[in-house]
Amino acid sequence: MKRILTLGLHLLLLSLVACAAGSPKTSPFAPTPHQVVLGSNSFGFPQDKMTVLGSTQGASFETRHSTLRHESCYKGTMDIVEFSGTIDPVSLQSLQGHLHNLSQCINSQGQRVPPQVYLNSNGGKPLLGIELGQLLGRYGVEAVVTEGQICSGACAVGFLTARQRSVKSNGRVVLYFNGTKNNGFDCARSNDMMPLQNHFLAAAGRTGGTALYNQALTYCNSDRGWEIS
Repeated sequence: MKRILTLGLHLLLLSLVACAAGSPKTSPFAPTPHQVVLGSNSFGFPQDKMTVLGSTQGASFETRHSTLRHESCYKGTMDIVEFSGTIDPVSLQSLQGHLHNLSQCINSQGQRVPPQVYLNSNGGKPLLGIELGQLLGRYGVEAVVTEGQICSGACAVGFLTARQRSVKSNGRVVLYFNGTKNNGFDCARSNDMMPLQNHFLAAAGRTGGTALYNQALTYCNSDRGWEIS
């Protein structure tokens, strides 16, 4: 009888050990999986709070549209739109498709919280940045350039004229004027500068647009361009 009891205890202990080994516990200190923003090295959002609504992979660009359960949203969810790659007519059309499907995030005061559009692009004809800026303004979004991202050339033009904009961490926004190197606006060419001036005036009004344009002109002879922080 004693041997039977001893054997039973051994079997019980073995079964408990097996259950413990087969059901590993997640450490409360383990990092939460993140959805990293396109073009960033590490910045992102918790995957368990994100829902991807759609994405497009083009030859030279990628876009993605997600919603985020955000603490600022008393009603609805926060839209997160990401753009990475070359700005051209096809990529702008993809971006517009995502912006056309934005939802509403309403805070506790009943105010709309602007969706965020993350930009990572250092390629594209500068004048296409005017179209980008018009899109960002039309849909009332916040343009964001964050850790690891760069927004230059056409991207910088669009960023500058967004109604709300922010540069976070070590993100970089640079507007070039070395048009002779096919990498920005050429200050000596009215075909380059007049559309830029008109865009600034339309986006920021006469006073704000004139100030923005005059500040841009001070970088005409700089190979480093105008770095915006």
